[in-house]
Amino acid sequence: MTNPTDPTPQNEILEIIKGMLLLLGCHAIAGALIFLLGLLVAVIGVGDYAFVIPWFVGAAGFLFWQLLYVIPLVITLRRRGHPDMAKGVIIAATLTALVNGACFVSMYGFV
Repeated sequence: MTNPTDPTPQNEILEIIKGMLLLLGCHAIAGALIFLLGLLVAVIGVGDYAFVIPWFVGAAGFLFWQLLYVIPLVITLRRRGHPDMAKGVIIAATLTALVNGACFVSMYGFV
């Protein structure tokens, strides 16, 4: 007789997808915060077109900024017994870093 708590490949894939969607939600929140920071700079009136600076820094360095919430999220998921969700978060973070890096290189070349 099989144990219903044993992870099956189908459940593992579902948990990985949940982890990827969790990180996608975190990215949406981070993007909204970066956008709002730019709007706040525009409302304060620091200078002409100064609102673009937080957007540029946030977009150009997003592969590094995501580490601020990816690492604690992975540690928390593993401690709570969700290693497959942690795998999904790591996969999505890696894909985000690769896409962000490729976009940065294609726009600015190797600096």
